[in-house]
Amino acid sequence: MAPLDRTPTPLPPKAHVLGWLTAATGLTAVIAVVVLAAMGQPEAAGAAGAVGAAALGVGGIQITVQIRR
Repeated sequence: MAPLDRTPTPLPPKAHVLGWLTAATGLTAVIAVVVLAAMGQPEAAGAAGAVGAAALGVGGIQITVQIRR
């Protein structure tokens, strides 16, 4: 059971891998947008930008729920 003093519960080690994977996907998408825009491919750059925005979860929100019994 989570403590009631609002201290975060430590994440399992594999949870950090997902964060790094998300960051790497976003960085790759940004690089792809810059390269494609420089090469004169605006449609492909837009598609890569959409993928990056989806991967980074634009406007991500963290929600904390406390259940008291």
